[in-house]
Amino acid sequence: MSVEEEYYINFNVGGKFVRDPYVRYLGGAMVRLKEGPDTISYFELCKIVNDELGFNTVQLIYFHVHGSRTLQDNFRVVW
Repeated sequence: MSVEEEYYINFNVGGKFVRDPYVRYLGGAMVRLKEGPDTISYFELCKIVNDELGFNTVQLIYFHVHGSRTLQDNFRVVW
């Protein structure tokens, strides 16, 4: 990771994933935070969800590499 590059994590909350015919997130809100993807842990993600977004529980965390052609090309469950 270069010192000059900036990285962001987008949290989509309060909605759901749909396929019609492509995967997308419907409803809810998106929160964008500046974080380092190589240094953030699962527990830090849960803390952000709780502190920044006000949710007490995390059901699933998905990961998508920016630059993939579509959401469904590289969409994985982290936890």
